Amino acid sequence: MPLIENEFEQALLHELPPHARDIALDFMGTYSLGELLEALQTNEPDKELLQRKKVPSSYWEPILKATLLAKCTYFIPNSEFRQEERLFLIKAACMSAGYPLSSYRLADVLEITHHEMPVLNQWLKRLTADLKENSALFKTGDKPKATSDTGL
Repeated sequence: MPLIENEFEQALLHELPPHARDIALDFMGTYSLGELLEALQTNEPDKELLQRKKVPSSYWEPILKATLLAKCTYFIPNSEFRQEERLFLIKAACMSAGYPLSSYRLADVLEITHHEMPVLNQWLKRLTADLKENSALFKTGDKPKATSDTGL
């Protein structure tokens, strides 16, 4: 069942066939960001799940990336996020969207996603605006507004 409290990027979800999309939507509620990243790193498909849903193994990585992108953009940027958490979310979202920051400049990602992934685009703009604001605070010697001790 899709989450409905706020908007999240669904472009990659819509690229999946319905039976693969069902798995991704289930993962949104059952996998943490860490578990999704770990599953992407190991890239070992859950063959039993895929077989039960009649989804080819070739969809495993696209399912994980679609889920990761949706889950990252589901987080509403707020002042409680530390800079490290914001950067982590930005990097994870860009990587899952196919635009890793190791290969793309953030400005390029914003330009590319403007039409094809509008929710990601707006979400990135909000998070980067928060980062810029906190960076300005660091330069003036003030403490950043995001002081949460929660880790990702």
